[in-house]
Amino acid sequence: MVSEEPPSNESPIRVTTMSSSSDQNPNFNLNTQPPSAAEKPLIAVNITAQINEKLTPSTFPQWRAQFEALLIGYDLLDYAKGTLRCPTSAGTAADELCKIHWIQQDKLILSALLASTAPSITPLIATAKTSHEAWKKLNNLYASRSHTRAMQLKEELTLIQRGNRSITEYLHAVKALADEIAIIDHPISDDDLTLYVLNGLGPDFREIAAPIRARESSLAFEELHDLLVGHEAYLRRLEAATQHLVASANFKKTKQSAQGGNSSWSSKKTDSSRGPRGSSPECLYQLCHNLKWKG
Repeated sequence: MVSEEPPSNESPIRVTTMSSSSDQNPNFNLNTQPPSAAEKPLIAVNITAQINEKLTPSTFPQWRAQFEALLIGYDLLDYAKGTLRCPTSAGTAADELCKIHWIQQDKLILSALLASTAPSITPLIATAKTSHEAWKKLNNLYASRSHTRAMQLKEELTLIQRGNRSITEYLHAVKALADEIAIIDHPISDDDLTLYVLNGLGPDFREIAAPIRARESSLAFEELHDLLVGHEAYLRRLEAATQHLVASANFKKTKQSAQGGNSSWSSKKTDSSRGPRGSSPECLYQLCHNLKWKG
């Protein structure tokens, strides 16, 4: 009878991978317990290398989008949002380590926030004790301004016209407005963006605007760009052909006018070469009448 050995009380070790040149199959010792908060490494954010420009009153939407993406990538957004709060110390060593780790990581995030703001904004959050407090202050200061800016951008997008710009320049201007609105408020749908573009095209694009409006499926911006650029190229070819025809017609008309003027001049020259004034029929009749009266 085989006796069963009692289970070991030793905690499992972390995942390790071992391989050798003679053995192609590595051996794994798996750790089924997740590491505690105290075992996680502290993360220091390099603002200079990872944020394009510092926060100013006019760049808050762009700055917030970049900083949020950075925190999400490092799994640190919960600190700034306030959803991951500082753990309380229950008197045990492990709890105390978790609390210390949270404070250290939060201070690193707060330092990154301070370093990423312009000198005129830094004093406004300098008294914040946590990253969540600083993040909340910044949103309270500039979120309302961003809402006003979004309304202005939407009005510009509604009223924008192509004018004398090329299709590429016009679409670039529309897309820039839409992207800024998306950063501040929410993304604009493909259908709405298509309507904004079509409303500002002008009468030259009526032929292609009608079938685009009648589509049952949404049109991506890239597809819309290709269609309009192609139609613009068609209009340019048509205009060039029209100008060529007009130039040819004008040249033909001018040539005919020149030939008609030469014929008239030649006719006058022939009449004048017939001789003196008496050689005309009227003069001959008068001459015969005078001779008869004298006779």
